[in-house]
Amino acid sequence: MAELHIASCVARVRPEAMEDAISRIELTIGCDISARDPIGKVVIVIEGTSTGALLDQMDAIRKIPGVLNVEMVYQHAEEESVMKELLP
Repeated sequence: MAELHIASCVARVRPEAMEDAISRIELTIGCDISARDPIGKVVIVIEGTSTGALLDQMDAIRKIPGVLNVEMVYQHAEEESVMKELLP
């Protein structure tokens, strides 16, 4: 069975690089910005097919200029069919 992995992460970004970094994060497949503040904290929701895929996405975000750090806060995995059943 295919699994769907969802994680929330917090990234610390240099305030002066915020707009460019957010644009690049949003271009990263499976990443969505959930919240941000002007001092450089960005909450990101990441979806992927495995824990390894999530970690690869986090590594890609870390390489974006202006990103200082990315930390996973929460991860959940479920069979993809179960997740689809939960949707209206």
